[in-house]
Amino acid sequence: MSPRSSRPAAPSGADGPSRGSMRRERVVDSALAVGFLVLALVTSALASVILSSDGHAMPSTLETLAGAVAVSLPIAFRRRFPVSVMIIVSTAFIVLGVRGHPDDLLPSIAEFLVVFSANVWSPSRRRAFVWSLVVVVAMFTWLAIDIAAQVSDDSDSADVVLASSLYSVVLNALFFIAAIHFGRVSRESRSRRRALERSDAALRAANDRIAEQAIGDERARIARELHDVVAHHVAVIGIQAGAARRTLDRPEIARGALAAVEDTARTTIDELDRLLTVMRSRDGLPPEPVAGLAALPDLVADTRALGLDVRLEIDGDTRDVPDGVGSTLYRIAQEALTNTLKHGAARCAVIRVVHGEGSVGLEVVDDGLGSSGHAARAGGAGRGATGALDPAAAPSGSGLGHRGMRERVDLHGGRLTVGPREGGGYRVRVDLPVVAHPPKGATLFEGE
Repeated sequence: MSPRSSRPAAPSGADGPSRGSMRRERVVDSALAVGFLVLALVTSALASVILSSDGHAMPSTLETLAGAVAVSLPIAFRRRFPVSVMIIVSTAFIVLGVRGHPDDLLPSIAEFLVVFSANVWSPSRRRAFVWSLVVVVAMFTWLAIDIAAQVSDDSDSADVVLASSLYSVVLNALFFIAAIHFGRVSRESRSRRRALERSDAALRAANDRIAEQAIGDERARIARELHDVVAHHVAVIGIQAGAARRTLDRPEIARGALAAVEDTARTTIDELDRLLTVMRSRDGLPPEPVAGLAALPDLVADTRALGLDVRLEIDGDTRDVPDGVGSTLYRIAQEALTNTLKHGAARCAVIRVVHGEGSVGLEVVDDGLGSSGHAARAGGAGRGATGALDPAAAPSGSGLGHRGMRERVDLHGGRLTVGPREGGGYRVRVDLPVVAHPPKGATLFEGE
């Protein structure tokens, strides 16, 4: 291609190659540069044979070789030093044209490639574009000089010179415009691809964090469920074992207490087995129903068997209470009775369930130690065989019961009140909405 068909500028997309692909890109560019050099030498040799047969003066072999090297080998650095390589190759291209280099095909392709690469790989988009314009101006300045030389040559008619000049101007203009346009489009496309890769990586990281959080929430739920399942029955076992120890001299009573320990242990194992079966289930079958308000009479009967007089009062139809709400109320009632057995020194307790408009409430009250029972509840107390508390028979409280209640109520956005009653006794009250679904974290917790 003659000076008039000079080369265009390149696209935009100024993200340098990633570290992982730099080595591969350098190998590719080095191979490309060597390929250009070999082809440039071949085409120059062929062009020299053709032009020398017409009597054209040819540059020396050394000069031809130097020109081929100047426009080819810098291509190996087109990504690392894109603007510098464009300036070097463009300068060599003009010098070769001025010196009458026999072939301009490979130099023209190399010129196009380096202008393109400068606009793609330069860290500064503005700098690449400005230097591309400088190269274009230099090319068209050389083209104008070449046209002026043709006009001064009387060998061609004015029409031929004019047509040839216009052809060269249009061809070079289209050439450079196309190179700059495609270069900028390529740069923008590359930038978008990099942005998508970063977004994909960020999404994967966010998914990992969400998965870890879900695992943590599930662990907390399992821990809470295990506490609710085990704490009540273990407390009962401790109380009955203490009763059996105190009545070893009365075999009839000791035998009854040990039988209760055995039955409670079996019940605990059954509930644990049911819970673990649900957690391990992978066959898509619906899980077994969890204990809800319908199980309160059984809870009352079991607690009565331990010597605590418990009454159940239900106001309203609780059949339409959602399973999740019913399960929460059942677990809170179970925890409250467990605390009464362990720490309350009470003789009777009352469970009240009130289903009102859009809400359901549960209250568990006892006639135990009341405000002085705080110390007992924190320090631990158990029930002996006669129904009186035996401080040596029950473990110390850990606070996990209240915290578990709070977390369960928090799940439904309800209100929890825990504390001693005026005049003695202890009260646990919870109110849960059954129509609206308030956001998590809305629990109102009072007392404790």
